[in-house]
Amino acid sequence: MNFSKKIKEEFSNKNIVLLQGPVGNFFKRLSCELKKNNAQVSKINFNGGDFFFYPKGFIYKNDKEQLENFYKNFFIQKQVQAIIMYNDCRFIHQVAIKVAKEMKIKIWVFEEGYIRPNFITFEENGVNANSSAPRDKNFYLYYNAKKEKNFGLSSTFSSMAFQSFLYWFFAFILAPFFNNKLHHRSLSPFEMFFWFLSLGRKLLYKVTEKKLNKKIYSLDKKYFLAILQVYNDTQIIYHYKKSMEEFIEENIISFANHARAKHYLVFKHHPMDRGYKNYSSLIKSLSQKYHVEGRILYIHDAHLPTLLKQALGCITINSSVGISALMYDCPLKVCGNAFYNIDGLAYPKKLRFFWREAHAYKPNLKLLENFRAYLIEKNQINGSFYKNSFLFTNKE
Repeated sequence: MNFSKKIKEEFSNKNIVLLQGPVGNFFKRLSCELKKNNAQVSKINFNGGDFFFYPKGFIYKNDKEQLENFYKNFFIQKQVQAIIMYNDCRFIHQVAIKVAKEMKIKIWVFEEGYIRPNFITFEENGVNANSSAPRDKNFYLYYNAKKEKNFGLSSTFSSMAFQSFLYWFFAFILAPFFNNKLHHRSLSPFEMFFWFLSLGRKLLYKVTEKKLNKKIYSLDKKYFLAILQVYNDTQIIYHYKKSMEEFIEENIISFANHARAKHYLVFKHHPMDRGYKNYSSLIKSLSQKYHVEGRILYIHDAHLPTLLKQALGCITINSSVGISALMYDCPLKVCGNAFYNIDGLAYPKKLRFFWREAHAYKPNLKLLENFRAYLIEKNQINGSFYKNSFLFTNKE
C-alpha cells in the first residue's frame, strides 16, 4: 500500500479523530501528513504517555461509564468523518468503534505488520481476527496481484524500547491528571521491575540455554514448534479466550497421544513476555504427567527463521509468526481465530492429526504468493512506527 496516496484519497478535507496510537511520535507525524492534505485533525489523550508524544490533544480523564457519551458528543461537535487508532480490542477503542458504527463514521486501525519485519498494518474496520481480508482460498488463487517493490528496514527494537520507556514514564508521573485505569495494561511504577527482570533473564538464558539451542538446531525436521504469545495480549483475550497455560497443556496432551515417538515438541517463549512469565515448571510437570519427558523442549531466545525452516510444523494461536511460518514453507496449524487460517495455507483438520500429517500439508505456493501480494497491496505499509523512515513519502 502506498500510504501517502492512501491518505490523500481517503482523508483529504475530512474531519479526523486520532485515538490511542502506538508508543512514540507516530501519530504526531501522521497528524502532520493528514494536515498537509487539508484534514482537520483532533487527538484524544488518555494518559501522560499519550500527552507527552502529542501534547495538544484533548484530555479524557473520566470513568469508563462516561466514555460512550463522551465519544458521541465529541464526534458530533467535531463533525467527525473518520477515526484512527492502534489496535481495535482495547476497551477505549471498542467503545469508540461502537459509537462510530452507530454514527456511520469510518473506522481505520493500525497494528504491527502481518508481514514482518518491514511492514505495519493499516485496515478499515478492524485488524487481525477482525480483518476484512477474504477467507476464501479461491479468491487468492485467482487474484490478479500487483508486484510492488518493498524496502528493508534496519532494526527498530532499540527505538521502540526507548519510546516505550518514555511512554510509561510520563504515564506514571502525570497519573494525577489522568485516569490510568483506562489503559489496557498496568501503568504502575512496578512495571520497571519486570523490564529489568526481562533484561536479566535475557542475559541469563544466553548462557543457560546455549546447549539447548544447539540441540534444537541439530534436530532438523524432528520437532514441531509451538509459538507462545504474550499472556495478556488482546489477541489472546478476545480471539482465543483461553490462557497460555491451557494452550501449553492441550499441545502436550495431543502430542503425547498422537505424535511419533521419535519427534519433539519445542515451545518458543515470546520475547515481550520474558519478564512476566516463565512456564518451565508447568512444562516440566506436564511432560512428566503425560510421559513425554525429554521430548518437550522450552526455549526463550532463539533465531526464529532457523526454527521455522527446520521444523516439521508450526502451531500457533493467531500470532503473525503463523504468516512467517508459511513464508518459510513450514506446515501450519492455527488454534485460535486468525484471518490467515485458510485451507491451502493452514492445516484444516484437528490438532491430533497434525502431528502425523503435517509433512504432507505444506502451503500452496500460488495461494501463498497471491495472499502475500494481496496483503501488501491492501493493508500493509512498508515502514515502521518507531523510526522516521520513508513511510510518508511516495518512494516506489
